[in-house]
Amino acid sequence: MKNIRFEFTCSRQVPLYAHLCNQYLNHDQLDITVGYQKQVYFIEAKGELKQLESLADAIAQDFLISVWLTDSRISLIDSRMGSHQLLPDAKVEQEFCQQCLPKFGDNQSPLFGDISLKCDCCHGASRLHKAHFGLSYTDLVSIAETLLRDGEAQLPNKDPITLSLSPLSHTGRDKLLICNPNTLNAQFHLKDHHILALSSIEKPLITARPVNAHPKLDAPLYDLCFAYNRAMVVLCEILRQKGIDWVYFHGDHLSKPMVWIQSAWSTISSETDNNDPLVVLDNAPEPLHDEASFNGIVARWKKGLISCTQSDTDGTDDKRSDAGLCALHAGNLESGQGKNSAVIYFSQQQTGQIVTLDRAQNAELFFSLPTLPSIGYDIYHHLEQSPQRDVVNKFKQKYPDDYLRLLDLKLATPTDNLQSLWAIAAVILGLPTKTLTKDALSDALIGCAMAHRGSNSPRIDYPLTKGEAHRSLNWCKTLGSLISFRLADDRDSYKLAFGMQDSLADFLANWIEHLDLNIGISSVVLAGSEFANEVLTQRLSLRLGKNFPLKINHKLDLDGNNLAVGGLYLKKRRQ
Repeated sequence: MKNIRFEFTCSRQVPLYAHLCNQYLNHDQLDITVGYQKQVYFIEAKGELKQLESLADAIAQDFLISVWLTDSRISLIDSRMGSHQLLPDAKVEQEFCQQCLPKFGDNQSPLFGDISLKCDCCHGASRLHKAHFGLSYTDLVSIAETLLRDGEAQLPNKDPITLSLSPLSHTGRDKLLICNPNTLNAQFHLKDHHILALSSIEKPLITARPVNAHPKLDAPLYDLCFAYNRAMVVLCEILRQKGIDWVYFHGDHLSKPMVWIQSAWSTISSETDNNDPLVVLDNAPEPLHDEASFNGIVARWKKGLISCTQSDTDGTDDKRSDAGLCALHAGNLESGQGKNSAVIYFSQQQTGQIVTLDRAQNAELFFSLPTLPSIGYDIYHHLEQSPQRDVVNKFKQKYPDDYLRLLDLKLATPTDNLQSLWAIAAVILGLPTKTLTKDALSDALIGCAMAHRGSNSPRIDYPLTKGEAHRSLNWCKTLGSLISFRLADDRDSYKLAFGMQDSLADFLANWIEHLDLNIGISSVVLAGSEFANEVLTQRLSLRLGKNFPLKINHKLDLDGNNLAVGGLYLKKRRQ
């Protein structure tokens, strides 16, 4: 007889894992105990070798990959830590698992299309969206036929999910629902961790670049996801049989966008349900405030626990200028680093900043991105009035069409972010886009940078300006530097787009090294939605990660509830 423990280490709680642990408490041959400690779900059992081998096979089949799973192992143990007590699993959202999916989702199954099929493993039928109750196989076939006939159809939901064979007329990046996973690698540049995430139980949105010169995919970047509910699974299989590899989609209940950063997945921003608070830390250090809010999310501290809920109002206690420091405090919670730390916070919605904490935990704003002009005429006027006027005039003469595009540019606010700088750079490089929006242009620059082969590129200048309170960026000189390189060699826009990212990473590394000499930097927190840009993230990890530990609080969003949580530790009086 042997005692054995199966462990699943996760960066966040995985309710389905808790549910599966509870299922194994009903094992009819083995005495099983379960538990959850220090981010580890575990199942313990004592038995003969054959019994334990059979248990191991079953667990390997049942415990599907989660984006939050960081490690798993089996070990011999002398004593148990678990109990027969059920683990909390009320937050389970999955409608299907490996046991029921082949029954209702495989066209060869006699039960194909029965989305109300009961499952003793995941109980997914009880979680069907109320709009899907009574939805039959015939109904789903009708939706597929409407889509193929009219080019567009809707799947019932709280707000109907629109499916289309052509791009939908909405702002932002196109989202694709994958119907035939077998064709993914032939159509998109994906790595193993992308495939695993798409196939995971969370079914997140993953950003990917299409293969070059794809006949139908002409945008620089797309957000992809697999079917995340039973109705979608059946609909995708019907469409796959009709030769459809993917469809455009848009709706209210989209998968959560995730980004691969520091060898793990993080959510960019997620909604928090009032009935589903997120426990951040079981032993969180006592904050300066019991409650703080930021951008519609309220963080509360009580007896060592921090939870986040949606705010009843749209107001915020904290200003945009506090976002970087909030992100630093939140990042330090997981690492336990409360001093001698810095944050590089780049956000599409908040001011991009570098903030530090010294050994006495005094905060200082070292760098803040400038607010760029939102109108093309003003951008050109600033460039023309700067020391870069000569190269700007040469650009105007050599690339008149791009000069006119620059004048037509209208950037949505806010513009104190990298996305606005990338958009202007995309125009300067003459990158083609369907629209002249900030989203489309910045995607064009990032997609172009991702297509660069190699690691060598021109060094774009990112000079600092010294203000009364903090440093900022001389953006005219940065864009003038880019223009100079394009004028010198216009044959490789991929290299110049990559150079924009790589050079910024190099300058950021130099700035952090400078701060280290002055106040001592033991770790650097990365936060903000702009780290969804995998080129910048990779180059910064390579350049800065050589000398400093880079930290991410994977229990929190990169740019969402982390700001409210960090607000609990701000040294300021609440209103």
